[in-house]
Amino acid sequence: MSDSDQDAFSIAALNWANPEAAVDMLARVTERSDWLAVRLAAHRPYADAQELGDRLQAEILSLTPQDSLRLLAAHPELAPPRPTAMTQASQAEQGRLALTDPAPALAARLNALNTAYQQRFGFPFVIALHAFEDMERVIARFESRLRNAPEVERRQALSEVVSVARARLARLTGADERVVGEATR
Repeated sequence: MSDSDQDAFSIAALNWANPEAAVDMLARVTERSDWLAVRLAAHRPYADAQELGDRLQAEILSLTPQDSLRLLAAHPELAPPRPTAMTQASQAEQGRLALTDPAPALAARLNALNTAYQQRFGFPFVIALHAFEDMERVIARFESRLRNAPEVERRQALSEVVSVARARLARLTGADERVVGEATR
């Protein structure tokens, strides 16, 4: 993310923005879920990034099962066939671990895992890649989560969405991730 992107997003600017502009700003955090951005915009003003992060977490973790599936379905799978179709934020997050152009063996492994996960749970595997340094740990977590009960996994996936959104918010506002907060993992 460039410095100009970071400068364009501030809690003060969000608080003063008209409703449409506020939704556009929050969409950079909510991964193709403008309906969630609308909910967050309705709770303005926010005192700081921590308060916005807390509201974001509360909204996500209190979603109905139907809305939680809608939110999860908006997220890309790992190493999708068309990485340029992802949001810029997802491209950056996946690109950090070379998932936008993975080696053939890794691409095949992830394709198999993505397919198994989608069939089992009905939504793409979501993981907070910012919390991982290497693909071995990501793959291990992926394989482990495939064994979860569906409701346990839905809750875990929502916690991962919270972590991703809080990390994006921290990057956009220049806040320390520890200040913006982290979902319970």
